[in-house]
Amino acid sequence: MEKATLTSPELTHIQIANRAFQLYVSRGGVHSHDMGDWLEAERQLVTELQRRPVAMKQATSSRRGVSHKKG
Repeated sequence: MEKATLTSPELTHIQIANRAFQLYVSRGGVHSHDMGDWLEAERQLVTELQRRPVAMKQATSSRRGVSHKKG
């Protein structure tokens, strides 16, 4: 199974389904929590998307202070 990555600003059905399945497995495969798993998967992925630009900006700004002088 190929792992879906968050490369797009919008979540896809496959990304949510994969995360919901991970939640299902992590609970030991107990049935009857499919809607809860789906909603939790969406919540987690949205949170990750919201944090991603902040982490990328921090990484970029920290690189600006590094000097790459030869000599």
